[in-house]
Amino acid sequence: MHEGLTVNLTDPQLRKFYEANFGTIAGFSDDLRQVSALIAAHDFFQMMEGPHSSRVHEAIEQLLSPDLRPCLRGWYQRCGAETNYASNDFRDHLSQLAGERLEDTTYLPLNPS
Repeated sequence: MHEGLTVNLTDPQLRKFYEANFGTIAGFSDDLRQVSALIAAHDFFQMMEGPHSSRVHEAIEQLLSPDLRPCLRGWYQRCGAETNYASNDFRDHLSQLAGERLEDTTYLPLNPS
């Protein structure tokens, strides 16, 4: 595991997948690498096991944890954040669970038509 790990995963397969992904991510701070690896783990296990998988739920719990919540906000608010239908849907789901908007709303039109 890497230094300063704030992610505490109890499922061994989830932890292994997370650590493998964390090690391959470059160009981000460790905090954003943690979020990226957790999102990748979530996406993988949701695809393989479905949305009710305990691994999917554990990944979401970690992303919404008090330690990682600021990093999650940073992930969605960073300039040039990747967006597609699936990632927007997941962001909206996390926002609903968190009770807050996680994306940067600075550039949203005030009067969309």
